[in-house]
Amino acid sequence: MPNQTDKERSKASISNQSSEKLLQLIEFLSEQEEPLRLLDISRQTGMNQSTASRFLSALKSRGYVAQNFQNGKYSLTYKICRIANNVSCRMDMRHVSLPYLRSLSQIFGCTSNLVVEYDLSVMYLEVVAGPRQMLVPLQRIGIVAPLHCTSAGKLILTEFSEEKMQELLKVKGLPKYTDHTLTTEEALRRELAQVAKQGYAFDNEECELGTRCVAAPLRDFSGRIVGAISVNGPAVLMTDEYIHQKLPQLLAIAGEISAHLGYEQDGKAAN
Repeated sequence: MPNQTDKERSKASISNQSSEKLLQLIEFLSEQEEPLRLLDISRQTGMNQSTASRFLSALKSRGYVAQNFQNGKYSLTYKICRIANNVSCRMDMRHVSLPYLRSLSQIFGCTSNLVVEYDLSVMYLEVVAGPRQMLVPLQRIGIVAPLHCTSAGKLILTEFSEEKMQELLKVKGLPKYTDHTLTTEEALRRELAQVAKQGYAFDNEECELGTRCVAAPLRDFSGRIVGAISVNGPAVLMTDEYIHQKLPQLLAIAGEISAHLGYEQDGKAAN
C-alpha cells in the first residue's frame, strides 16, 4: 500500500499532466485560423473528447474560449491577448521608469519604487535606493504589500469598481499595521476621495512606523491608472514641508513616464 508521500507524488504528477494538456490546448487553439468542432480538436491534439471538453468548458467559463451557439465550434477569445499586453506593458514600464526612478532617488534622497496592482495587493516591480540608504525588506522587487495603507495602493484603489472594492473588503479586509492605518471602510473612502481630487497619495506611517511615502499615478493611452511611482523614507526626513517642496518634480516625472506609455493630457502628449 503506498504511503502518503507516494500519494502526494501521484497527485502532483496527475496535476502536472493536466496543466500540460491545458497549455497544449491553448497553444493549439492559438494556431488555428478558424473555429473547430470538439471532435476535430480531440483528434488533432490527441486528447479524448471528455478531456478536451472539460478543458474547453473551463476556458469558456473564464472567458478565454468562445463557442459558436449555431455550430458548436470553439475558438480562443482576445482575453489571452490582454495577458500578453499586461506583461508587455509591465516590461515597458520597468524599462521606461528605471532612469526616472534613479533621478527621483537623488531628488528626494530616499528610495523610489515602481508599483503595480497584483492580486488585490500592490507589487514592487522596480526599486532604487536613495544615496547612502539601505533598502528595507518591504520595498524589495517582487514583494507585495496592502492596497489600503500604501500610497501607490490608494491611487490604484481610486479606480476600483464598487464590485472590486467589495471583493477587496471581503477577501483582504483592512488589517491594522500601525496606529495610523485606516481600518474602516468609511475612513478609507474619505481618503480615496481626497486622493482622487488631488492626484497623488500619501502613506503617513500607515504601513510601517517611522516611514512615510508619497506616490503619483502612471496612466496608459486609455487614461487608466496602470501603476504608480512612489518615494519612501524616514518620517523625520519626509516631513510635509519636504514632500510638498519636491512634489512638483514627482508629478512631472510621473507625467513623463505616462507620456511614454501613450497617455495624452488635454489632447496633447504629456511630454
